[in-house]
Amino acid sequence: MLLLASSSDLIRVITGSGSCIEPHVSWMDNDAGTITPGRTNTVVLGAGTGTVLAGPSAGQRNAKFISLNNVHASSSCTVRVEHYDGSISEVLADVTLLAGEALVLDERGTWTHYDANGGIYAGISGIATAGEMMGAVSLISAVTPGRQHLHPGHPKCWVKCGVTGNSLASYNISSVEDNGIGRCTLWIAADFYGSDWCCMATIERSSTALTVTDLKFVNIRNLLQFAVSVQLECYDGTAIQAFLEDPTAWHMVGLGTLLE
Repeated sequence: MLLLASSSDLIRVITGSGSCIEPHVSWMDNDAGTITPGRTNTVVLGAGTGTVLAGPSAGQRNAKFISLNNVHASSSCTVRVEHYDGSISEVLADVTLLAGEALVLDERGTWTHYDANGGIYAGISGIATAGEMMGAVSLISAVTPGRQHLHPGHPKCWVKCGVTGNSLASYNISSVEDNGIGRCTLWIAADFYGSDWCCMATIERSSTALTVTDLKFVNIRNLLQFAVSVQLECYDGTAIQAFLEDPTAWHMVGLGTLLE
């Protein structure tokens, strides 16, 4: 329920760019028990402040439904909805609508931010910033595919590669370097903040046999983990001295904070 209790009350929308927002309001008047329904369609709002629902001439007016659609083909628009009583304005909702998106107030009094496909954002605070993703605190900001990887619990890079510097599948890996038998360097495209990131590595063995030489192990090579790369080594498990040996494939996942 959103009430306009006098002729001085109104609902207004402040937009940040021109010719983007198309408003519709359905409302109900109650004048001493006489109920009168109505609706208000407003032409597309330009940049600035526009009234989308005026107050009643008498009695009370209840805004039952408000729809604010960004009808522009490509531009986003900031939208602030305010209740104004003639002297004081109160912000009801404040959001950025991308092209094709909508902000809707339903009869229950709930504001919902819809994307261009009719999907619902997680709240009306808009798209999560890089800082919000890395902080992992906000419960109402929407996560986009381009920022999902910034969350501290999301892998920042991963790769499966062969033993000749050939990447078989990867994410955020710019290249794979073959450093000789049993060694490879993985170069990261978008670098980590520093060298203290979590590198989880394993290998695919070249045989299913359980002889000592066929049992392969993988490590991060000493002092060769950096913000931009990491070198791995693979060796066998002989009792006297281990030897570097190539696996069938290397696997690596990196967790940490990217340099933004």
